Amino acid sequence: MSMRIKEDLGCWPKLQQSKESSRDHSPTVFSPLDSPKTPSPKVSSSKQNLQMKREPASILRLLSRHIMTDSSISASLPASPPLPNDTSSWSTDLDSEVIVEARRSCMKKVNRRQNMNFANGNSQLFENSYVNEMDEGSQSNMSFPLSEKSTQRTRPPKDFVCPITSQIFSDPVTLETGQTYERKAIQEWIKRGNTTCPITRQPLSAVALPKTNYVLKRLITSWKEQHPDIAQEFSYSETPRNSSSISPSYGIPEISPPSKSYDEYVNNLNSRRFNRATVSTSPTSVISQATLETVINDLKPHIECLCNSEDLKECETAVLTIAKTWKDSNAESAIHCCLSTPTIVNGFVEILSASLNREVIRTSIYILSELISAEGSVGETLTSVDSDFDCLASLLKNGLSEAAVLIYQLRPSFAQLLAHEFISSLVQIISNKHENKSDLQLIMEPKEAAIALLEEILMGGDENCKYINAMGVISANGIPALIKCMDRVEGRHSIVSVLLCCIKADRSCRNVIATRIDLPLVLELFHGGNDGLRGICVEFLSEIVQLNRRTICNKVLQRIKEEGAFSTMHAFLVYLQMAPMEQQLLIATLLLQLDLLVEPRKMSIYREEAIEALIEGLRRKDFLNFQIMASDALISLSGRLTSSGKSYNEELLLKIAGFDQPYNTVMKEEKLILHETESKETMEEDEKAAKSWEKRVAFVLCNHEKGSIFKVLEECLKSDSLEMAKSCLVLSTWLVHMLSRLPETGVRNAARKSLLDQFINVLLSSRNLEEKILATLALKSFIKDQGALEELGVYAKGIYKVLRKLKRNSVVVTDILKALMNLPSVNAMELWSCSEVVELGSCTNGEVLCLLHLNGRVLSSHADGTIKVWDAGKRVLRFIQEVREHTKAVTCLYVSSSGDKLYSGSLDKTIRVWTVKQEEIYCVQVHDVKEPVYHLIADPNVACFSSQGSGIKVYNWSGVPKHINFNKYVKCLAMSDNTLYCGCSGYSIQEVDLCKHTSSSFYSGAKKLLGKQTIYSLHIQGGLLFAGGSSVDGTAGKVFSISTKGVTGSLSTGFDIQCIAVSNDFLFTGTKCGTIEVWLKERVTRIAAIKMGGGGHTRITSLVLDANGDMLFAGSSDGKIQAWALE
Repeated sequence: MSMRIKEDLGCWPKLQQSKESSRDHSPTVFSPLDSPKTPSPKVSSSKQNLQMKREPASILRLLSRHIMTDSSISASLPASPPLPNDTSSWSTDLDSEVIVEARRSCMKKVNRRQNMNFANGNSQLFENSYVNEMDEGSQSNMSFPLSEKSTQRTRPPKDFVCPITSQIFSDPVTLETGQTYERKAIQEWIKRGNTTCPITRQPLSAVALPKTNYVLKRLITSWKEQHPDIAQEFSYSETPRNSSSISPSYGIPEISPPSKSYDEYVNNLNSRRFNRATVSTSPTSVISQATLETVINDLKPHIECLCNSEDLKECETAVLTIAKTWKDSNAESAIHCCLSTPTIVNGFVEILSASLNREVIRTSIYILSELISAEGSVGETLTSVDSDFDCLASLLKNGLSEAAVLIYQLRPSFAQLLAHEFISSLVQIISNKHENKSDLQLIMEPKEAAIALLEEILMGGDENCKYINAMGVISANGIPALIKCMDRVEGRHSIVSVLLCCIKADRSCRNVIATRIDLPLVLELFHGGNDGLRGICVEFLSEIVQLNRRTICNKVLQRIKEEGAFSTMHAFLVYLQMAPMEQQLLIATLLLQLDLLVEPRKMSIYREEAIEALIEGLRRKDFLNFQIMASDALISLSGRLTSSGKSYNEELLLKIAGFDQPYNTVMKEEKLILHETESKETMEEDEKAAKSWEKRVAFVLCNHEKGSIFKVLEECLKSDSLEMAKSCLVLSTWLVHMLSRLPETGVRNAARKSLLDQFINVLLSSRNLEEKILATLALKSFIKDQGALEELGVYAKGIYKVLRKLKRNSVVVTDILKALMNLPSVNAMELWSCSEVVELGSCTNGEVLCLLHLNGRVLSSHADGTIKVWDAGKRVLRFIQEVREHTKAVTCLYVSSSGDKLYSGSLDKTIRVWTVKQEEIYCVQVHDVKEPVYHLIADPNVACFSSQGSGIKVYNWSGVPKHINFNKYVKCLAMSDNTLYCGCSGYSIQEVDLCKHTSSSFYSGAKKLLGKQTIYSLHIQGGLLFAGGSSVDGTAGKVFSISTKGVTGSLSTGFDIQCIAVSNDFLFTGTKCGTIEVWLKERVTRIAAIKMGGGGHTRITSLVLDANGDMLFAGSSDGKIQAWALE
């Protein structure tokens, strides 16, 4: 090893001789960064070549960093700070040929880097521009362009400037690719035979150019009025003022990638470091040649010790001495060059693996970092052996934050980063509040390197790998640490990318990010970034406003709107005009939400452009995924979001329609996530804000261009994609449902003409229950419109049976059926039908006196004192139980409102209380009331029954029943709240106040009929009292309003009505002759009749419906029970 060291060091004296020779040509003392153009004649030819390769290298590196700050290079290259004007102290002493050669050589390096990322034409354009600049410059001085920060105030916004002409738009046109150009410039581009977009290279399908982008043009006009001087300077003219701004073939402007590459990042940092060295260098401060020789001679034994000594202490001392000497020499390039040899580099690596002294390890990392930043071969030396990288990985995991810088500079592959599981260690570095202070300043801070490495880890691999790595950051509590580092300019874009990955992996973390992050910093990144970085910022902002709390979401939107140094809505609008297709939906959704923070009373260009972009997305039939994204974006605007950011609008619509299961499932998951500290008042306030927001969004979407969205949705519902059709069905249902809650503005007709047929088609053809229910909710919203109802009546016969089947799943179906049945144009007799499903004979038990339906079971009481329990769950009566506790006929059955208690009255003068179990009933109480019980109504507090005498008896379950007499014989009972209604002889109805135990007349028959006719049956439903009895002058029953006591309808029939059953749509009346008549409940019109078996002498004694009104059960005087399925 010592021989190799001596060979490496052997060039040092010759290097010094070269410098001595150069001083003979000029008395000026050279900067350490300068090199003479000719070597000393004492050096052999082979050594001359070596020296000429090494010495101009520093000049090339320095010049390349300055040249790459030129504004003609891609915006992704970092800008350098302004340099002092006085550069003659070193440039004047260099031969012009050396400078030209150096610049040309540097130009080749720049072009090679450009060719890795961009087309060859761009590099040629840059080189031509650079040559023009060189020809115009002074031979004795080199001028460096100012950084972007020093010129941004004197330039127009880049969105106002044509990328072809580099001048302010005069007649901007936005192509289908989303890019905007000056009309004359793009016309010339197309005229030359080009068929693609100059920037995106996407093919142009349209032959003619689109109309002028008036939105952008108005914004430019407004800006020109505020900045007339700048506008005049950059105004468009037929002949460009700067030949370098546009190539003869309209060269494609360079597009920067979304994030900086390693080379760009390090070049930016190196440029700043070398600039500082240049500023501090002067003829009086440069190390003299003699001093340099002394330094080099002093370093020789330390370097030999580093590489050869087996004493660790000596090697550690050597490292510290080398670093101090190098630092004191102001990073002398000659020393730098000789330290870059593989042998010496390996010596530093051995110290990293062997030393336990943190100062020595940090110093070694500092030296290696500086060497890598200036000479790429050093990095290749370190990465050529896996153990070297493993050593750095071990140091990083053991808490040495500086190791992150060196690892980042080595540019490891994603597989290497993943294999060493760096995430927790990187998060720890980012979380450190106090960084280690040292005299040796690394090329970048460890936190910046850790953030950059973290981004590389999270952006690599497949989706599953990204998810696992992002969850690793979250579990390591990395999100708060990353948010605190947002104030760092370098790496800010990486932080946003990492946070975005975390949100995609675990949507619930967006609440923490949204409430803690400094939004002006994200907006600053958007305003100053390239198109790729803007896209990341837009996606990030779109994610953090998808919160499940409307009040918090509005606060975040308000911060986005008001904070920041620029007009956010203005910037978003401009970006919307030229954003790529995949970004348009996000920026449009974000812009619309910002606009809707205030009531949408006046026209807003932001709102109109955003809605138009979203609707245009629905029109893109050729891009199915884009269509689905547009529909989902519109749905999410409703603001009904879970904690994961997913819309539950569909589940909420199903709940409104009466199908609760999907909504309950979502809410059950949400309640497990919600904080227990959320008060009821807070949740009520949030729900109020959510409803207000929902109305705003629906109002502006429905009223945009007189309901144009409905026509677009009509076409989308015809899509061959099931996913697209389902998404648009949810969106259409929501908009139509919201229309019924919004003030009439004339767009309901547009909705009906476009969507009514589509909803009917879904109802008839879809096999998905949830889709059918959504269609019924939409149809329910239309029935309030008479025109829509008449149109719906045309389909009545086709949809009636489907709607009947949906009754048990959707409560809104009842309203639709009722509306159809009551349409004058609809023949109700054609719609209604039934089919007999069962007939049971119980002749041995005598007459069926009462039927009761309870939780899928039918209970029947008989004349012999038995009570039977039947299972009616599958449309067939299956016998379950028979009990005979009463000794005589069981005349009446009644069930409590809670459904757990059954009451029975009998001629044996008792009232029994039963407990209702799963399939059986058990008698738990027997009350002797001393009189036969004919009719009974009871609850846990009181029992009311009629007996042989007039009036009624009120029994408080103890003592003697109290008699309330009104001189009428009671034939039937019905109760509502604390009021009892009694159907009596004389065709009258008495009203009894159970609290005061007083009675009054509710209805009285004609005087000439007193004592001859009777009310046999009463039924209460929906505030109406239905009464049936003896037929008088062709009328056997009446319908009363309980509140007004007025008659609202009459049952015109010649048959006496013995019993009544009422559903939501129909009335069923049982007669003495065995016929059941069917009536429309709303219109009280007879539409059908059902004949019970047994002949004309069979009397119907009892009628009962199941809970959904789909099954009708009837008991007869001959002991039979029959059931019909109603369709």
